[in-house]
Amino acid sequence: MTTGIITVVNLIIAAATLGLGTVKARAARDQREWTQTLTASVLVFAGLIFLLATPVVYRIVGTVLRSPNIGALLVPVATLVCVAHAHALSQLWQPEQRDPAVLHRTAWRWGPVYGGAITAMTVLYFHADLGPAAPLKFAAAYAHVPEVVALHLIYWTALIVTVVVTVRACRSLSIPGRPDLVENLRKALGWFALALGWDLVNVALTAAALIGSATGPRRLDGLAESAWLATIASCIAANIALASQALRSRRAERRDLRALQPLHDLVIEDDDKGDPTVVLAPRWSWTGFGTQLDLNDMMAEVSDGMGRLSPWWSPMPSLAVNRLVTVWGEDGDDLGAGWDLTAAQAAATLLRAAQDRTDNPTTLPPQIRLPRLPGTDVEPHDERQHLVRVAQHLTHPLVIDAVAIAGEAQAATSAPRQ
Repeated sequence: MTTGIITVVNLIIAAATLGLGTVKARAARDQREWTQTLTASVLVFAGLIFLLATPVVYRIVGTVLRSPNIGALLVPVATLVCVAHAHALSQLWQPEQRDPAVLHRTAWRWGPVYGGAITAMTVLYFHADLGPAAPLKFAAAYAHVPEVVALHLIYWTALIVTVVVTVRACRSLSIPGRPDLVENLRKALGWFALALGWDLVNVALTAAALIGSATGPRRLDGLAESAWLATIASCIAANIALASQALRSRRAERRDLRALQPLHDLVIEDDDKGDPTVVLAPRWSWTGFGTQLDLNDMMAEVSDGMGRLSPWWSPMPSLAVNRLVTVWGEDGDDLGAGWDLTAAQAAATLLRAAQDRTDNPTTLPPQIRLPRLPGTDVEPHDERQHLVRVAQHLTHPLVIDAVAIAGEAQAATSAPRQ
C-alpha cells in the first residue's frame, strides 16, 4: 500500500517539478541570468530524483542500464547536485561573493567535497555485490553489504554539511537595491528550514533501517519506505518556499509595472508608440510568467524616452523643488514617508520637459540646458527602484507646484531658443 501511494505521489511531484523547471529554463534562456539558469537546473534535477525513485521507473532504468539498483546511486548523486546548485545560488545572490576570484576560491574549496563524495559513492556502488532491484528499500535490503553502508555514510555526511552551510549562507543574504528580494527569501527560509528538518528525518529513518537490518533478526523494509515519505514532505516544503518567493517577486514586479506606466506614458509620445526604435517589440506578455521581462522592457523604454527629452531638460524645475522643500519644511508640511528629493527633481524636470516638447518643439540652447538628469548616477542595481520613485513623484503636490513655478520663470525670462 505504501509503495502504491509513494508511486502516485512521486509521479505527481516529478511532473510538476519538471514542468516548472522547463518554464524556468525558458525564462533563463531569455534573461541569460545565471541565477535563473541554476534555479531551472535545480528544479529539473529535483524532478529527476522523484522520477528515478518511483519503483516502476527505478526498475526500468535498472533493466536498461543492466544494473538493477542503479537508481539507488543516481538519486543521492542528483540530490548532491541539487544542493551544489543551491550552494552556488547562495553565492551569486550576494554581490560581495560574485567577484570571479571569490567564486573561483569557493569552487576550489567545495568542488572536491561534492565531486569527491559522488566519486566515492560511485566506486563503492559498482564495487558492491548487489542482487535484485530494491526500490525504496535499498538501505534495508543490502544493509549487510559493507560498501552500501559506506556509501550511505559518505552521502549523509556530505548532505548534512553542505545543506547546513548553504542555509547559513542564505541567512546572511544582502542584495543592494532589492530589499524586497531579501525579505522574500527570509520569509521562505522557514519553509526551507522545515525542508531541511525533513531531510534529517529521512537520514535518521534510513540509518535506523540500515542499522536495524544489519544487526537485527529481520529487515526493516517498512521503515526504509517511510524514510522516503520524509523526502516527499521535504520536497513539498521546499516547493512551498520557492513558490511563495516567486509569487511575492511576481507581485512586486507587477506592482512596479503599474507604478512605471505613468512615467512611460509621459516620456513616450503617442506618435512614437508604433516606432520599434522607441517602443520595444513584442509588447508586454500577460501570461503571468514574463513579468521580469516585461519590467526590463519597460525600464529600457522609459530610459530611452527620458533621453529623448534631454533637449528640453531645464535646471529650473530642480531649483524650484529645492526652494519649495525649504518653504514646506518651514511651514511644517509633511512631504510624505516616501519622499525622495532626487526622484522629485527628476520627476519635475521630466514633467516640465514633456510640456515644453508639446507646447514648443524648439529645444533649449545647450548653454542653459541641464546636462544630466538628477538620479542618473544611481547604481545599476538601484535603477528599478529609482525609476519607480520618479514615477511615484509625478503626482506629488510639491512637484506639481515646482513645475508650475518653473514654467512661469521660463516664460518670464523668455530664454532664446535655437
